[in-house]
Amino acid sequence: MKFSSGNSQKGGVKEMLMVSLPMVMSMSFDTFLVFINRLFLSKLGPDYMNASLIGGLTEMVVIMFFNGVISYSTAMVAQNFGAQKISRCSLVTAQALFIALCCYPIALALIPPAHIFLNSFNVPELQSTLQIQYFDILVYGCIITMFRHALACFFIGLGKTRIVMTATLTGLMVTLVLSYGFTFGKLGLPALDIVGAPVAVIIGNFTALCFLLVKFFSKEYRENYSTHKCWRLSKRILSTLIKKGLPSGSEMFLNMLAFLTLILLFDTQGLVAATATSIMFNWDLVAFVPLIGLEVGATSLVGKYVGARDFASANRVTYSGIKIGLGYAGIIILLFVGIPEILVNVFTPHEIIPEWDEARILAINMLRLAAIYVTVETFIVIYAGALRGAGDTMAVLFIASGLHWLLVGIVWVFFNIFQANVLQTWGFTVLIFTIWPLFLFLRWKNGKWRRMWEVKFLNSPNNV
Repeated sequence: MKFSSGNSQKGGVKEMLMVSLPMVMSMSFDTFLVFINRLFLSKLGPDYMNASLIGGLTEMVVIMFFNGVISYSTAMVAQNFGAQKISRCSLVTAQALFIALCCYPIALALIPPAHIFLNSFNVPELQSTLQIQYFDILVYGCIITMFRHALACFFIGLGKTRIVMTATLTGLMVTLVLSYGFTFGKLGLPALDIVGAPVAVIIGNFTALCFLLVKFFSKEYRENYSTHKCWRLSKRILSTLIKKGLPSGSEMFLNMLAFLTLILLFDTQGLVAATATSIMFNWDLVAFVPLIGLEVGATSLVGKYVGARDFASANRVTYSGIKIGLGYAGIIILLFVGIPEILVNVFTPHEIIPEWDEARILAINMLRLAAIYVTVETFIVIYAGALRGAGDTMAVLFIASGLHWLLVGIVWVFFNIFQANVLQTWGFTVLIFTIWPLFLFLRWKNGKWRRMWEVKFLNSPNNV
């Protein structure tokens, strides 16, 4: 199998776009789905919107560690594919699915501790009740999410990102229809209030999972990747996946927990702050999550090229990703700085509450600052994805998690010691956030990942 038609294209913008664009679109579909769900719920009142943001993020915290471990299967599939060890690709995915199955009972056991965590923050009473309901339903369906994620990693590692995009789009359409129907009691469906949106998400995820399963067991993948013969435990592959995935899973868990804590700290400042923060972070997530598509593309391509011992192309991937990312960030800057009023006004509730005007003005100013935030995230996702693809996951863990929790500490100090207002605190948070990419860049340029692979090839040339 050939990677490209010529050396000049390896790791270039064209190849990066070919691998990443379907994933960018796929992640955009997922983000659009979450955004629309929160938009529907915002019409019922700010507490519903705030609850869906916190409840959804809390569910992500619960499964993020497991999904993070599973995610490293993308790099392992790509590395084996790059080393021409095709039969191992599906075997890696089988181990990822075994991990997902074993992690589901643990996720359910984390429901009570999650309730305690959420109740420890002084948020409005209605929001507190609603966010726990939203969270509980999503966790019960998280086995579907983890299975879908494991299968998606298989296709992403092979560079078959269009399959993932199509599965995501199919699930998106199902979820949107059901979410609208369940939220407002339309299309012959019952109005389920806060319960409707997470139920719709679970059904949509199951639809996407079924699509991926059908493709995984299709004749093409049975013949080329032995997907029907991979259902056995491989201690070697499983131990490698866990060993390499643990730092990635720990990083994602700690980062998401820090992000959730950060939002909850803003929510403790009252309904105005909670509403403005939810609106700003809803748009921030819309802008950020497609960048994860670039991160996944960087992980896949770097993993493929280090597996093929082509370090120059692996390095070229980072420059290509940054070029694409900055172009995307430019569009987001135009939107966040140019028309923040329009972006905020789409969340206007059907029944205007007294705090709405103040929350709207605060959200507009926070959104303008978020333009800087999104630009910085471009550098973060590319270098973090490249380091993961090269197997240097421990470095990403310490750098990313350390800075995330530094931000949490800063926000707590600003609110509780300095008695700063919400806008001042958010502005300083964005300022500190801008130093993060420098650490990842220096780690990549240091080249430890390259030396690690050179030693590996020297000592064990037949194993990836």
